[in-house]
Amino acid sequence: MIRKNKSLIFSLIVAAIMNLIHINIFNTDLTPDFILLALIFWFFKNPNAVSISLFWFVGLVTDIFIGDLLGQYALTYASCYFIAQYSINKIMLNNKYQQLFYIFFIFLSAQIIMLMINVMHDLQYPGLSYFIQSIIAALIWYLLTQSKFFKLER
Repeated sequence: MIRKNKSLIFSLIVAAIMNLIHINIFNTDLTPDFILLALIFWFFKNPNAVSISLFWFVGLVTDIFIGDLLGQYALTYASCYFIAQYSINKIMLNNKYQQLFYIFFIFLSAQIIMLMINVMHDLQYPGLSYFIQSIIAALIWYLLTQSKFFKLER
């Protein structure tokens, strides 16, 4: 249990560092939310190790770390936890391509929540290219699940 928690904490730190790297092509930020990717992975890998309080806490730390509106990431991550909790049985029983669809839906819903919060605070609508991050997150998920460690099995 302690070893798994060390892996969880290490992966969240690496994900936070990777979130600092912004890949901009044609004024479009293509960097997916690696922290959410790590949280969702650990939720599916070991649902007993992560809880909604961890999602909320990591979201608050991310808000402070990035300097955005306090609670923005916490609300988004907690909402993603609920979506993942609702669909975990459907995801785990499907093949990897169908799992990819659910993962894409979770990341898309996270981006929609973030977009709604940003638009309510008078920020501009970034356009449809904003949602490319969800596609990239699903592609990264697909690439990671090709290795033996990242396989999700029940």
